[in-house]
Amino acid sequence: MVRSYSLKKFGGEHLLSPHFKLKEFASKDGCDTVLVSDELLTMLERLRSYLNGTITINSGYRSVSHNKKVGGAASSQHLFGTAADIVVRKKGEIVPAKLICCLCQTLGFKGIGYISKNAVHVDMRRLGRYRGDERRGYAGNVGGDFYRYFNVSEKQVRALAATLPAAAKSVNKEEEMTQQQFNAMAERYFAAKNDEPASGWSKEARAWAEKAGIINGMANTMAYKGCCSREMAVTLIYRLYRLLAKEQ
Repeated sequence: MVRSYSLKKFGGEHLLSPHFKLKEFASKDGCDTVLVSDELLTMLERLRSYLNGTITINSGYRSVSHNKKVGGAASSQHLFGTAADIVVRKKGEIVPAKLICCLCQTLGFKGIGYISKNAVHVDMRRLGRYRGDERRGYAGNVGGDFYRYFNVSEKQVRALAATLPAAAKSVNKEEEMTQQQFNAMAERYFAAKNDEPASGWSKEARAWAEKAGIINGMANTMAYKGCCSREMAVTLIYRLYRLLAKEQ
C-alpha cells in the first residue's frame, strides 16, 4: 500500500518505520505531500537489518515538477512513492553500490538501478521488475543478474551479513560455502526473524488484524518480523475480502 502524508500535518520527524522518518522521503522541492510505499519501507528495513548498517535516502518521493527538474524518467517510480535512491554504510564506511545491487536482488527488491559507485536506486513497483545500470540510461540493460554483470560472487555478498550462524562459521575462510550450508544459514536467519518481537509503532494495526482474524500467526509466534510469501499475502488479502464482505 502507498500512503499519502502531509509534512505540515505529521511533521518531518514522524516515524514511518523503526528507522526511517517522513522527511527522508519528502520531495526536495518542498512539496507538502509525500507518498511512501509500505512495501518499500519493509524492504529497506530488511536491507538495514541484514547489514546492521545505516541507509541514507538521497531521493524518495518526487513531485512531477521536481522529477522533471532532476531529469527523472517520465514514469519514474519516485512519482508513485515506491522508490528510493540510497547510500548504504556499514560501520561508517560506504558499501560499494555493486554489492548492494546484488544483495538487493537476493532480498527481493523489484526494481534495482546502479547509479554510481556509492548510490543505488531501489523500488517496489507494482508490475514487473527492473535491473539497470543507470549510467547507460534507464533501460533494463543488466541482463537480469547483477552478480554476473558485476562479476560478484555470492560469497562476497554473504560477507556483508551482520552475523553468521554456526553453519557458516564452520566453513574454512579460504573455501566457498556450499549451497547446502548457505541454505542452512538462510533458514536460521529467517527463523530468527520469525521470533523477533514486533515494533511498538505497529501495535494498533496488529491488535486490529488479530481481532479481525486476518492474521493468525504460525506455531507459537505471530512472526511479524518474518518474510511474507505470495501464499501468505494471498491468504491475508482473502481474509480481508471475507471480512469486508460480511460488513456490507
